[in-house]
Amino acid sequence: MVKLCAKKITSFLIYNEAIDSKESENYEYGFETLIAFLLNIFVILTISCMLNKFKYTLLFLCCYCPIRQYTGGYHADNYKKCLGVFITIYLINLVLLTIINFFDLKEMLIILTFISYVGIWILSPIEHREKPLSDEEINHYKKVSRTLISIVLIFIFMGINSEVIYEYSAYAASSIIWIFIMINLAIIKNRGGIHI
Repeated sequence: MVKLCAKKITSFLIYNEAIDSKESENYEYGFETLIAFLLNIFVILTISCMLNKFKYTLLFLCCYCPIRQYTGGYHADNYKKCLGVFITIYLINLVLLTIINFFDLKEMLIILTFISYVGIWILSPIEHREKPLSDEEINHYKKVSRTLISIVLIFIFMGINSEVIYEYSAYAASSIIWIFIMINLAIIKNRGGIHI
């Protein structure tokens, strides 16, 4: 469905001479990525509304998506699996944050966040199999990802002990942890150890 939509949009733009037909593959890939991203966001936000977690989820996505764009990490083999993995991550995240909150495990959350921060700082960016990066791009992605995770980390440390914004901080922290997990899954997959 995603590929078909991307093809139709690209064909429409070529037909109307809005884009050059020589660039059709690049546009198709770009539209595929955009459609899959929007579908994932729509599904997650719909679930968050049903679970009354919209504001927290929106913050999670605002931290997770831009940083992940620059850090790279695990990518599923197709768009259905990608959506499935993202929904699974989201639901596991909700359960784990509920457990952390219930048992007052703030210290554990802070430790995991800091370990993840250091891991992201050292390991990112992880190249996507379909889009290798030049040395210049690697340096740029590294700088941007380090800047973004540092901003999020400052927000987390400012809010983790505040009753007013604790839950927001916890969701921001979980975004850093999940990005680190996705980086490690990509490393394992690239070595042939994971087939999701």
